[in-house]
Amino acid sequence: MSEASRPEANPPRGEGPGRAVWVFGDTRSLSQTRATRALLGRARYLADRLEGALWLILVGEELEPRLELFRSSGVDRALLMEHPRLSAYSQETFAAALAHLVLEHRPEIFLFLANDCGRELAPRLAARLDTGLCADCIGLDIDPQSGLLVQTVPAFGDQIYANIVTPVKRPQMATVRFGAGTLLATPAQGAAAGNENERCRPEILRAPFPAGIRPERVRRLGAEKDAGSGEALEKARVVVCGGRGVGSGARFRSLRDLADLLGAEVAGTRPAVHAHWIDEDRMIGQTGRSVAPEVLLLFGISGAVQFTAAIEQARYVIAVNRDPEAAVFKAADLGIVGDARQIVPELIRRSQRLLVEQYGRSPEEVNPRARASSRVSLGAMLQDLREEREYGLEEASEALEMSPQELEKIERGELPPSVSFLLRAARLFRVDPARFLSRADEIRADRRRAESFMKRAQNYSYRTLTPGAEEKHLRAFLITIDPRQDHKMIEYRHEGEEFVYVMRGEVEIKVGEELHGLRKGESLHFDASIPHHLRNQSQQKTELIVVLYTP
Repeated sequence: MSEASRPEANPPRGEGPGRAVWVFGDTRSLSQTRATRALLGRARYLADRLEGALWLILVGEELEPRLELFRSSGVDRALLMEHPRLSAYSQETFAAALAHLVLEHRPEIFLFLANDCGRELAPRLAARLDTGLCADCIGLDIDPQSGLLVQTVPAFGDQIYANIVTPVKRPQMATVRFGAGTLLATPAQGAAAGNENERCRPEILRAPFPAGIRPERVRRLGAEKDAGSGEALEKARVVVCGGRGVGSGARFRSLRDLADLLGAEVAGTRPAVHAHWIDEDRMIGQTGRSVAPEVLLLFGISGAVQFTAAIEQARYVIAVNRDPEAAVFKAADLGIVGDARQIVPELIRRSQRLLVEQYGRSPEEVNPRARASSRVSLGAMLQDLREEREYGLEEASEALEMSPQELEKIERGELPPSVSFLLRAARLFRVDPARFLSRADEIRADRRRAESFMKRAQNYSYRTLTPGAEEKHLRAFLITIDPRQDHKMIEYRHEGEEFVYVMRGEVEIKVGEELHGLRKGESLHFDASIPHHLRNQSQQKTELIVVLYTP
């Protein structure tokens, strides 16, 4: 169907085949299939409230076996579109095919899972249909007065919830988070309706692949499942989870080392995700993933209700927190009052020693995944592939369109590679480029954090006086602050204590509401957890010795 001849995207209410509720079926994995079934349970309730039909939409190839997976899901009709071009997901082709189906059948509601596919596909489809989309919903209901879909979404770090409706445009579209706690639980009315439908097979409708859909502009090179994806959390027997109290990205990486030794999966809380210590796909919480492992280890987590609601099914919970009054201890079977930054390294050392003593082998031999998941640099990865494929430095650099000196710098980690270089390297070494690109994303994230810090501190220069002590409790710096006319006051706040000694010039330090003016030879000691500002009030550069203590 051409763009010019397609029917009106938003016909008047009452026209078309009825107030149907559609669910896009994601069957790429068992986890996504299970999530689709859960979404169908809620959609069944919505369809009953509207006195409409529940439709399951499947696109792909050989869909009949997949349809059997939804036999007891209360589906009234299953709409299947089969074609070789739909065998692998492509957002352009899928969006065009689904738009054709929507414009032909005009559903009232169209729901997608809020996963990688749904978050990419649903917005593109909504734009084609000129309708609205509510993203990452954790609750769905029908307003009894207006009959509109009420879509509940979290806001302000899950502190409040907002109810959103689409009053005019159709279909009403939403992406829905799976594992979002009780807000998605199917009410008794919907469950009963679903039970009645368990004995009925859905009516199967088939739709031809639309003519005129242009070929994909993006060529699929391949796909490789990430063994460490968030889906593994839901099946893991042991999970290690870290929160804000872990302290830093480097310390959070030590949780991965511990997990490798234990054969566990790694997860994080919302603050850890916001700090870019871990991917959002691995966030545990009411708006993240729910887990039910045999053993759940929690480090530096306060225990907000949004988090504990997602770990209720864990069999044995061990929590570590410095605050003896932390709420997380109420959900724990064993609570340890202590600093995770000290306890995790000790657990790693003892686990390594136990593995050697008990099995007589190294941790890598006992758990091969520990070796496979070691943090190999991107440059080392490229060098290993080059040598494995028996390419010399000059031969490889010529194929990669750069000088041997540049390639050598990339392999040593001195020069960050571009995306185009990584794609050329993937072709040359015959590997999936995702291996390179995902690692490059980690490097860029680290660089962004460093650049962000330097931007905030653009009027300061720092020189550490304790090199190699990044993870130690005591660190010292020589700090130079620009003159008054070039200087912006910056707020700092961190755990522990701070000592400032003025070597040259003068500095104004505001600690909370107290203002201190220091000249050469004077010093100040204060609680660094209180917000504090430093400003150079003189016409010359100021030099300070700053000593930080973190517990």
